[in-house]
Amino acid sequence: MPPFPIDRYLLPETPVEVPDGFTEVRQSLTAGLPHRVELGAGVHAVLILPTGLARQWLNTDPLAVVSSSADDLAPRPAPPAVPPPPALVGRVPLRLVVRQGTRILGSVPLAAGLRRVCPDAGPAVATGSTPIAVEVVVLGWLLHAGTVRGSGDYGSSVALAWRRADRAADQFGPPPINEFVWRRRPPAQRVESELGPGRLRYRYLLDKKLRRVLR
Repeated sequence: MPPFPIDRYLLPETPVEVPDGFTEVRQSLTAGLPHRVELGAGVHAVLILPTGLARQWLNTDPLAVVSSSADDLAPRPAPPAVPPPPALVGRVPLRLVVRQGTRILGSVPLAAGLRRVCPDAGPAVATGSTPIAVEVVVLGWLLHAGTVRGSGDYGSSVALAWRRADRAADQFGPPPINEFVWRRRPPAQRVESELGPGRLRYRYLLDKKLRRVLR
């Protein structure tokens, strides 16, 4: 059975798998932050942590975990009967700034399993480079306080996957099912759902193993 249309927006499996057609990149963060990750095709990502609190990191254990993708993948406990008071910051704002040369293509927050297309929406730069679109997947990361303070091997790492997103698709699905034909199928051989405010209908024929979508 093909994946449900909203699967990519749900909590990913553990660990996050590399999608087909993506190139995996894993690096240790031994040079501190910001950290540059070369993706390919003249595109790179810069991992940054904009906090502005230098004294906090100087007084923190270098091996203390600042952020980890394991937090996103762990099961969520049942909410308490009395909610706790709101906190100013729930998690550190780790981000990937995707760039092509000096051109910023987009910004990706670190969330396990997040897929984000980073197109170029700005004016041409002096280098005259042709802008391209890339899709980035956040596979996982581990950041210790020592890496935030400076260079050194504290066990921090980041894992990404990427692909070019400015190429036409080479696979095409079947045309939408006619509504009258759909209603004539036996109920045991069809699955139908309605998603979102636009009422997107997801239709699947169990007998022919074909997915059809009707708007």
